[in-house]
This record gives sequence, structure tokens and C-alpha cells, in this order.
Amino acid sequence: MSKVVSILVLLLGAQVNLSALVPAAPGQTPPPWWTGGGILWPFFADTATLLPAGGLRDALTPILGVAAAACLLMAIAALVGWVVPTSWFTPLVVAGAVASVVLQVVWISGWAIVPLLVDAALLYAVFGLHVTVESLRGS
Repeated sequence: MSKVVSILVLLLGAQVNLSALVPAAPGQTPPPWWTGGGILWPFFADTATLLPAGGLRDALTPILGVAAAACLLMAIAALVGWVVPTSWFTPLVVAGAVASVVLQVVWISGWAIVPLLVDAALLYAVFGLHVTVESLRGS
């Protein structure tokens, strides 16, 4: 996994999780395919979610979405050497992916498949391939 590919996958994970903050309105069709459609915006207010609308789901959604995105963006910062220590890279990727998995399970639908695959790829890279900042930088 190259540094550029890693950054793109981390950015994709962050974007998908941030889209949870503004789910599509009830009855709204997915955005046009050229903007990513439901793949990049997998949250729809009328989705039959694991948790019912309101209450706990509405409290967890922004917390998990922002936490996942923040962790993945900070992992990018660690990778490129901006402010975040490189030793935080692996815990940040794991925390971001786990928060994302929980968010996607709460909002489970057919559109959750791609975000879950991104999370699986990130976790496999960290645990299966033992990807680190040093290995991605080539040092």
C-alpha cells in the first residue's frame, strides 16, 4: 500500500463518515452518480436503521461520524508529518475504523457496504499487513 493510496483511502473513510452529519431527506433519491451517489453519501433519513430515529441514534450519529473522521484525518496528518506524532498512526486508524463500523452498523443498509469495505481494508492494512508510517514513507 503506497502513501498516496493510503491517504486517499483515509480521506474516503473520513468523507463517508462526515456525510452522516447531513443525511439525505426522507424520500430523497441518492445524489447523482458523478458526485458519488449513495456510495459517498450512504445516509438517508428514511433508512430503516438498527436503532429507531430520534433519541440514541440521533445522539450517536454525530459523535461517531465526527470521531471516525477526526481520527482518520489525524492519521493522515501523522502520515505526512503534520503536528500528530507518527506513533499515533496505528491507534488513530483503528479508532477511526471501529467508530466507522459502529456508525455503519447503526445505519445498516445496502449503501453501508462500501464504507464497511473501506474500514475492513484499513483494519487489514494495520493488522494484516502491519502498515506503519515508516513502511509507507519507505524509510
